[in-house]
Amino acid sequence: MERLTISEKLCYAMGGGFASNLSFYAMLVFFITYASDVYGINPATVGLITLASRGIDAFIDPVMGAIGDRTRTRFGKYRFWVITSAPVLGLTTWLVFASPDLSPTWRIIYIAFIYIFYSLVSTASNIPYHSLTAYITEKVNERSNIVLLKQFTGIIAQFIVSAGGIYILSAFSHTVNEHGKPVVDSHSYQFLGILFGVITTLGFWVCAWGARRRDNWQRIQKEEAALEASQQHDDTHFIIAVFKHLALVFHSRSLACLALASAANTLSLAITSGVTVQFYTWVLHDPQLIATGALLNMLFGASMYLLVKVLVQRYGNKSGFVIICIIAIIPSLILWMTFSPDRVMYTIVLLACIMALCQSGSLITWMMVTDCADELRWKTKKNAAGIASSTLTFSNKFGSAVGAFVLGGMLDLIGYMPGMSTQSNHALHGLTFLIVMTPVCGQVISLLSMVFYSLNRKTHKEICMKLLGSGE
Repeated sequence: MERLTISEKLCYAMGGGFASNLSFYAMLVFFITYASDVYGINPATVGLITLASRGIDAFIDPVMGAIGDRTRTRFGKYRFWVITSAPVLGLTTWLVFASPDLSPTWRIIYIAFIYIFYSLVSTASNIPYHSLTAYITEKVNERSNIVLLKQFTGIIAQFIVSAGGIYILSAFSHTVNEHGKPVVDSHSYQFLGILFGVITTLGFWVCAWGARRRDNWQRIQKEEAALEASQQHDDTHFIIAVFKHLALVFHSRSLACLALASAANTLSLAITSGVTVQFYTWVLHDPQLIATGALLNMLFGASMYLLVKVLVQRYGNKSGFVIICIIAIIPSLILWMTFSPDRVMYTIVLLACIMALCQSGSLITWMMVTDCADELRWKTKKNAAGIASSTLTFSNKFGSAVGAFVLGGMLDLIGYMPGMSTQSNHALHGLTFLIVMTPVCGQVISLLSMVFYSLNRKTHKEICMKLLGSGE
């Protein structure tokens, strides 16, 4: 397969990577705050809704991965789903923040239904998108490079959500307080949902357009011809074949270990991101500083990605991940032992460093999953890019769901009171613990899972040589 062009790399990374993370971070940063503080739903109830929706969605992920692997259309294999689901994802992004005027009970029903629907549509977009990583190129270095580009555009998306989101919420509010300052209301969230929904749709379409030479009807026909020539063609009914394809995931212990590490890392990110608005508002007393933190996170993220590239090239994916996890624990412990609400910039800098390191670990997991896809293809003699990618997104969504559920319960436990003018000292201490120390828990679990992860640089290279030798 010929090398990827610069245009193809940029379309893949800046299109899908940017769009995928834009809606993801919008929900991660703003959903709980919007649903509880603006739409009037109890935080614990919001946590249950998020847990239920993500739980349902997570178990759909492997099914979507198998469906993507077996899709045959004029628009390609994975591109078909990216193209068709993008506008629906944009629409549901707006609907989540649409704030219809309903009774308290119907508000809970509406949020639960639309958030579950959003999660399912997100699966139909993101699983095929991530599956393209292993499908559009077989070269390990190129995979690493496009994952780096994809995750870097994700950092840009996070900055736009965190900094731009706060600006949007303030600029388009129809409500002001007694001092004449804007108060975030439902109108500002509606505009945020519309804007992010449109950008998300366009971004996915850019990605699909850039991959048109790699995932198309002509390639599908060639693959089917190769299957027929090797007498491996499967005439099983599509639905039955999909569930047979799901069983491929059990052929890789490394994929299961990677899923656990990714879930732990995402759980900690979900809690720290979900409590960001509350921490900056009540502990640091200035929510506008979120934009400063987001900018620092983006700058640190860029430097961390250079570090990741060096570590991966020198030590391999697994060792690079372990090193990043160990480093990520250090700033959390330093901040916890030295924290003072009066040291605002010091706190913002260390928080940005913590987030950048955790996101760097997440970046390497997307490199590692392509190794697992190669292992599955070697063991099963079948294309497993979709099932491998969907297993990782399953773990991400499971971790995100548990994180949101834990966060909702913890906010109740520490005595956080939505919509109040003051918070208790117990609540302030709890907010600090949640944003500073949960990353430590995530990194420790990730490190423990790597004990049983067997795909190091040497073993993966041996698998790739075997695949080349067998003509796979």
